[in-house]
Amino acid sequence: MPDNYTKVAIVGRPNVGKSTLFNRLIRERRSIVDDTPGVTRDRIYADIEWNGKQMTLIDTGGLLEGPDALADSFSPEVRKQVYLAIEDAGSIIFLVDGKAGITSQDAKIASSLRKIKNKRKIFLAVNKIDTEKQLDLVHEFYSLGFGEPYPVSALAGSKGMADILDQISKGSKSSSVAAHDEVKIAIVGKPNVGKSSILNCITGEERAIVTPVPGTTRDTIDTNITVDGEQYLLIDTAGLRRKSKVSSVIERYATARTISAIERAEIVLLVIDATNLVSDQDQKIANLIKDRYKASIVVVNKWDLVQNKKSNTINIYEESIISDLQFVGYSKVLFTSATEKKNVHKIWALIREVYSNYQKRISTGKLNQALEEILLLVSPPRKKGKHLRIYYVTQAGIKPPEIVFFVNDSSLVSEQYTRYLEKEIRKRFDFSGSPLKMVFRNKKKA
Repeated sequence: MPDNYTKVAIVGRPNVGKSTLFNRLIRERRSIVDDTPGVTRDRIYADIEWNGKQMTLIDTGGLLEGPDALADSFSPEVRKQVYLAIEDAGSIIFLVDGKAGITSQDAKIASSLRKIKNKRKIFLAVNKIDTEKQLDLVHEFYSLGFGEPYPVSALAGSKGMADILDQISKGSKSSSVAAHDEVKIAIVGKPNVGKSSILNCITGEERAIVTPVPGTTRDTIDTNITVDGEQYLLIDTAGLRRKSKVSSVIERYATARTISAIERAEIVLLVIDATNLVSDQDQKIANLIKDRYKASIVVVNKWDLVQNKKSNTINIYEESIISDLQFVGYSKVLFTSATEKKNVHKIWALIREVYSNYQKRISTGKLNQALEEILLLVSPPRKKGKHLRIYYVTQAGIKPPEIVFFVNDSSLVSEQYTRYLEKEIRKRFDFSGSPLKMVFRNKKKA
């Protein structure tokens, strides 16, 4: 998100409705919502417009203070993320549960927030005030010391939330300036392969919680970053597990959001573990990338843990990986160690190369010259006595590059011959990292 947008962090103890409110304000189900406390763990950013002004909302994990925090192993990391969001924001929406009343955790959070009242605008929002009859529940929250509480309903919408945004928007920048195009990059892979470590490493900050526990990340996490004047949106995702391992509603939500992240992205970083063989699940993820025609880079993480490496070890590994991940055999491959920060910086050069190939255009003249050479090497197939004839070829689109062949009968084109044509085109034009969409159309007779 642009740095000059007003940033608004939504904070509060677990299960008061922060993610429900966040989703309502951005008008999409970006954050996972569930009755289980502590579903959100990382910071999640999204831009909205209000009264013609632009602001960035930050959803945060449930904040626990004092002894209660010791019961949750993730609590220290979640707490760190919450306070990073508070530090990043200019305004804070402190959300409490009107039906539950003031809890000891609310009081402890309020005590912490009062220390920064002079540095941040803090709006106390009393959630779950869904009807006028429940307005009396708001009065006790005056004692928290943030002035008049705003009654809100994250579930149904409310005037109280509009009043808060009205106040925040008065100090926001106008959104009349056109936004720059940004390259969207999803980081995907199985649990515990180092996706969040890669994200933190390439952004230079602790953007996502990293622990040895598989499945730490549940939401997709968007991070905007500018590198060499170019804008990128990085989307960190939950680890994709086998269906038999998806044991909870929360994990099913996370899986659906990971698939959605792949669909949103233009480039996908498929992170795999160098210490393990390419698994069936890695191949299934690769197939998701291929089916959606996304450019891709295979990031082989934890390379530092591979023992007895020789001068040709990387070449052997790369050949094996590309062979096993045949669905994305067009991918670039990078060997990294996020913990030792080795080679991670090389990702940006590969991203620029791959994105350039993803939007590359080849002239019709050059394509047809290549086609003549290809047809001389191997004649088109025949089926039931009928020969396939390819009249000409042209590129119809980019992202992905769409190569259209005009033929006499598209039913004569086999999958094997399609792969052959793609292989020969790639020999003549550099589309590394990018898929090719091969299309065959029947040419109408004059």
